[in-house]
Amino acid sequence: MFFIETDILMKNNVLVNFNNFKRTWNVESSLPVNFTIHYSSDIFNPQNLDLIEYGKSKRRIVVVDKTVHEIYGENIKSYFESIKFDLKLKIIDATEENKDWKHTDEILQFFESEGVLRRESIIVIGGGVLLDLVGFCCSIYRRGIPYIKVPTTLLAIVDASVGVKVAANHFGRRNRIGAYYPPIATLIDKKFIHSQSEREIVNGIAEIFKLGLIKSEELFELLENNYDQLLREKFQFGAIPVRVINMAITGMIEELEPNLWEKDLERPVDFGHTFSPLIEMNNIQNLKHGEAVVLDCLLSSCISFNRGYINEEELKRIFDTAKNLKLPTWHRDFANKELVFAALEDTMRHRNGNQYIPIPVGIGRCAIINNLKEEELISAMDTFEGI
Repeated sequence: MFFIETDILMKNNVLVNFNNFKRTWNVESSLPVNFTIHYSSDIFNPQNLDLIEYGKSKRRIVVVDKTVHEIYGENIKSYFESIKFDLKLKIIDATEENKDWKHTDEILQFFESEGVLRRESIIVIGGGVLLDLVGFCCSIYRRGIPYIKVPTTLLAIVDASVGVKVAANHFGRRNRIGAYYPPIATLIDKKFIHSQSEREIVNGIAEIFKLGLIKSEELFELLENNYDQLLREKFQFGAIPVRVINMAITGMIEELEPNLWEKDLERPVDFGHTFSPLIEMNNIQNLKHGEAVVLDCLLSSCISFNRGYINEEELKRIFDTAKNLKLPTWHRDFANKELVFAALEDTMRHRNGNQYIPIPVGIGRCAIINNLKEEELISAMDTFEGI
């Protein structure tokens, strides 16, 4: 018979003072993060062994984007045949609409059907959507299996290649379910960019534009002064494209590494991600991620201009550079007060009830504000529409 009275326990007519026993335990551990991001030239050349460096077996599990497979499918197949490795391939139509639970389950089913081992690395070849989605699957399958990123778009090279966030869209919201789960390596081959359409390249330039605007005036000026060459040559020739990509990756690492798990929610790299997530989901079939981000950057720049943090000449440089890079400089949804307010409200929940809106202070620096008033946002929207 048991009964409890304050801190005294009686069992079999014997009184036990519960205070004599330990009542609290503390568990403390840390998870080291160490992964490499490096250039891998001509990645499907059988002389290049980067794709088989990670892992001891003669089998490789590869998940590839459908569009990438249409272009490079034979190269992938012949690469593994040439080096006599067993290839298990899964093709995913990795659109933003398909970044959902249905395709999450499809990838997990593939892992299960192939009997993926606990320490067997998954190779992911594709853009940011696929890297996010497969990374998320790897984070939850067997409570975590290793994976290698091979980004094939400019956007993924300068953004998803660096970060450790993985996710799927859910509840009609972008990246609503996810985790922090770093790869064991990222392999960058900028030759992939050559096969992209101009719109996809511009989509990637948007993230570089964002970073230059709030972190590096030098990077911003590289875009401002070399937009024609970068677009015409698709980042393939000369030192400038390499310099731009290197500065973008370095800048992202500098911003993300000290706050990898986002314990601090005041993040300069959230510039362009205050109003854009909900608006992007509202236009999921016709507005790309980078396009939504740059529109957010422009609205945030208008907030900064109205506060006097940037002057008229700087605002003109920002909009002119966006236009020259063929980035969008207006979208009707940024005049929709109900939607813009709802977007800010949704983002504030993600930022634990705070606004924490990054805005440029001059070009190459930023401030984070937490006191934006309704009338101030309306005024910035009017400024944006009037430019």
